[in-house]
Amino acid sequence: MKKPSLNFKELNINRLLLACKKKDQIAQMELYQRYHQSLYQAAYGILKNRDDAQDAMQEGMINAFEKLDQFQGEGNFGGWLRKIVIRKSIAFYHYNKRIVNDVPLENRKELSENPEESEEKFPNFTSDQLGQALDNLHHRYRLILKLYYLEGYTHEEISEILECSYGSCRTLLSRAKNQLKKELNERTRA
Repeated sequence: MKKPSLNFKELNINRLLLACKKKDQIAQMELYQRYHQSLYQAAYGILKNRDDAQDAMQEGMINAFEKLDQFQGEGNFGGWLRKIVIRKSIAFYHYNKRIVNDVPLENRKELSENPEESEEKFPNFTSDQLGQALDNLHHRYRLILKLYYLEGYTHEEISEILECSYGSCRTLLSRAKNQLKKELNERTRA
Protein backbone atom coordinates (compact mmCIF):
# COMPACT_ATOMS: atom_id res chain seq x y z
CA MET A 1 0.00 0.00 0.00
CA LYS A 2 1.28 3.43 -0.98
CA LYS A 3 2.03 5.88 1.83
CA PRO A 4 -0.13 9.03 1.55
CA SER A 5 1.85 12.18 0.73
CA LEU A 6 1.88 15.08 3.15
CA ASN A 7 0.26 18.37 2.29
CA PHE A 8 3.09 20.74 3.21
CA LYS A 9 0.93 23.84 2.84
CA GLU A 10 -0.96 22.81 5.97
CA LEU A 11 2.07 21.89 8.10
CA ASN A 12 3.19 24.13 10.92
CA ILE A 13 6.68 25.51 10.59
CA ASN A 14 8.34 22.98 12.93
CA ARG A 15 7.09 19.97 10.99
CA LEU A 16 7.96 21.68 7.72
CA LEU A 17 11.50 22.32 8.98
CA LEU A 18 11.87 18.65 9.93
CA ALA A 19 10.91 17.65 6.38
CA CYS A 20 13.34 20.22 4.96
CA LYS A 21 16.16 18.85 7.13
CA LYS A 22 15.50 15.47 5.50
CA LYS A 23 16.10 17.18 2.13
CA ASP A 24 12.48 16.87 1.02
CA GLN A 25 12.39 19.13 -2.05
CA ILE A 26 8.63 19.68 -1.90
CA ALA A 27 8.95 20.85 1.72
CA GLN A 28 11.84 23.09 0.74
CA MET A 29 9.75 24.64 -2.03
CA GLU A 30 6.91 25.26 0.44
CA LEU A 31 9.33 26.94 2.86
CA TYR A 32 10.63 29.08 0.00
CA GLN A 33 7.07 30.04 -0.97
CA ARG A 34 6.23 31.07 2.57
CA TYR A 35 9.18 33.41 2.99
CA HIS A 36 10.55 34.52 -0.39
CA GLN A 37 8.43 37.64 -0.82
CA SER A 38 9.26 39.24 2.53
CA LEU A 39 12.92 38.27 2.18
CA TYR A 40 13.06 39.79 -1.29
CA GLN A 41 11.60 43.03 0.09
CA ALA A 42 14.25 43.12 2.82
CA ALA A 43 17.02 42.54 0.27
CA TYR A 44 15.60 45.11 -2.11
CA GLY A 45 15.43 47.68 0.69
CA ILE A 46 19.20 47.40 1.01
CA LEU A 47 20.27 46.84 -2.59
CA LYS A 48 17.72 48.93 -4.54
CA ASN A 49 18.23 46.65 -7.51
CA ARG A 50 15.76 43.90 -8.45
CA ASP A 51 18.30 41.45 -9.85
CA ASP A 52 20.73 41.86 -6.96
CA ALA A 53 17.89 41.58 -4.43
CA GLN A 54 16.65 38.40 -6.11
CA ASP A 55 20.18 36.95 -6.13
CA ALA A 56 20.82 37.88 -2.49
CA MET A 57 17.48 36.42 -1.42
CA GLN A 58 18.08 33.17 -3.30
CA GLU A 59 21.65 32.79 -2.06
CA GLY A 60 20.47 33.52 1.47
CA MET A 61 17.82 30.81 1.15
CA ILE A 62 20.42 28.35 -0.15
CA ASN A 63 22.68 29.20 2.82
CA ALA A 64 19.73 28.69 5.16
CA PHE A 65 18.93 25.27 3.68
CA GLU A 66 22.60 24.27 4.03
CA LYS A 67 22.67 25.44 7.67
CA LEU A 68 19.17 24.36 8.66
CA ASP A 69 20.61 22.04 11.33
CA GLN A 70 22.04 25.13 13.07
CA PHE A 71 18.55 26.48 13.74
CA GLN A 72 17.72 25.03 17.13
CA GLY A 73 14.15 26.26 17.31
CA GLU A 74 15.03 29.07 19.67
CA GLY A 75 13.34 32.24 18.55
CA ASN A 76 11.48 32.87 15.35
CA PHE A 77 12.54 30.94 12.24
CA GLY A 78 11.50 33.84 10.00
CA GLY A 79 13.78 36.18 11.96
CA TRP A 80 16.68 33.72 11.69
CA LEU A 81 16.11 33.44 7.95
CA ARG A 82 15.78 37.21 7.56
CA LYS A 83 19.15 37.77 9.28
CA ILE A 84 20.82 35.42 6.81
CA VAL A 85 19.31 37.27 3.83
CA ILE A 86 20.12 40.71 5.30
CA ARG A 87 23.74 39.69 5.77
CA LYS A 88 23.87 38.26 2.26
CA SER A 89 22.37 41.52 0.92
CA ILE A 90 24.97 43.59 2.73
CA ALA A 91 27.71 41.34 1.33
CA PHE A 92 26.27 41.85 -2.18
CA TYR A 93 26.11 45.56 -1.52
CA HIS A 94 29.77 45.74 -0.54
CA TYR A 95 30.83 43.46 -3.39
CA ASN A 96 28.94 45.47 -6.00
CA LYS A 97 29.73 48.87 -4.56
CA ARG A 98 29.96 51.22 -7.51
CA ILE A 99 31.42 54.22 -5.70
CA VAL A 100 35.21 54.34 -5.98
CA ASN A 101 37.45 56.16 -3.50
CA ASP A 102 34.58 56.56 -1.08
CA VAL A 103 35.71 58.40 2.05
CA PRO A 104 34.23 56.72 5.13
CA LEU A 105 31.54 58.97 6.56
CA GLU A 106 32.91 58.58 10.06
CA ASN A 107 36.01 60.52 8.97
CA ARG A 108 34.26 63.52 7.42
CA LYS A 109 34.61 66.48 9.81
CA GLU A 110 31.67 68.43 8.40
CA LEU A 111 29.38 65.62 9.52
CA SER A 112 30.69 65.33 13.08
CA GLU A 113 27.94 65.22 15.68
CA ASN A 114 27.62 64.09 19.25
CA PRO A 115 26.51 60.43 19.08
CA GLU A 116 24.93 60.67 22.53
CA GLU A 117 22.35 63.28 21.49
CA SER A 118 18.82 62.57 22.55
CA GLU A 119 16.45 60.72 20.27
CA GLU A 120 14.25 63.19 18.45
CA LYS A 121 11.06 62.25 16.68
CA PHE A 122 10.73 63.06 13.00
CA PRO A 123 7.84 65.32 12.11
CA ASN A 124 5.03 63.65 10.21
CA PHE A 125 5.97 63.23 6.58
CA THR A 126 4.37 61.18 3.86
CA SER A 127 6.02 57.89 2.99
CA ASP A 128 6.88 59.36 -0.44
CA GLN A 129 8.67 62.32 1.15
CA LEU A 130 10.52 60.03 3.52
CA GLY A 131 11.43 57.61 0.71
CA GLN A 132 12.77 60.42 -1.50
CA ALA A 133 14.76 61.87 1.38
CA LEU A 134 16.26 58.44 2.15
CA ASP A 135 17.16 57.95 -1.52
CA ASN A 136 19.16 61.19 -1.43
CA LEU A 137 21.25 60.11 1.56
CA HIS A 138 24.70 58.57 1.34
CA HIS A 139 24.41 54.79 0.95
CA ARG A 140 25.89 54.06 4.40
CA TYR A 141 23.41 56.40 6.05
CA ARG A 142 20.51 54.84 4.18
CA LEU A 143 21.70 51.35 5.13
CA ILE A 144 22.11 52.02 8.85
CA LEU A 145 18.74 53.79 9.10
CA LYS A 146 17.02 50.86 7.43
CA LEU A 147 18.77 48.29 9.61
CA TYR A 148 17.93 50.18 12.80
CA TYR A 149 14.43 51.49 12.16
CA LEU A 150 12.95 49.14 9.56
CA GLU A 151 14.66 45.86 10.39
CA GLY A 152 14.86 46.49 14.14
CA TYR A 153 18.51 45.56 14.65
CA THR A 154 20.28 46.78 17.80
CA HIS A 155 23.49 48.82 17.77
CA GLU A 156 25.43 45.69 18.68
CA GLU A 157 23.94 43.68 15.82
CA ILE A 158 24.50 46.49 13.31
CA SER A 159 28.11 46.95 14.39
CA GLU A 160 28.63 43.23 13.83
CA ILE A 161 26.90 43.27 10.43
CA LEU A 162 28.77 46.38 9.23
CA GLU A 163 32.00 45.23 10.86
CA CYS A 164 32.54 48.43 12.82
CA SER A 165 32.82 49.29 16.50
CA TYR A 166 29.81 49.92 18.70
CA GLY A 167 30.80 53.58 19.02
CA SER A 168 31.16 54.01 15.27
CA CYS A 169 27.75 52.45 14.80
CA ARG A 170 26.12 54.91 17.21
CA THR A 171 27.95 57.83 15.61
CA LEU A 172 26.98 56.75 12.12
CA LEU A 173 23.33 56.36 13.13
CA SER A 174 23.31 59.78 14.77
CA ARG A 175 24.81 61.40 11.68
CA ALA A 176 22.38 59.54 9.44
CA LYS A 177 19.41 60.83 11.44
CA ASN A 178 20.75 64.38 11.25
CA GLN A 179 21.26 64.16 7.50
CA LEU A 180 17.76 62.73 7.07
CA LYS A 181 16.30 65.57 9.13
CA LYS A 182 18.23 68.09 7.04
CA GLU A 183 16.99 66.45 3.82
CA LEU A 184 13.39 66.42 5.05
CA ASN A 185 13.58 70.06 6.16
CA GLU A 186 14.88 71.06 2.73
CA ARG A 187 11.95 69.25 1.13
CA THR A 188 9.41 71.08 3.28
CA ARG A 189 10.93 74.45 2.37
CA ALA A 190 10.95 73.68 -1.35
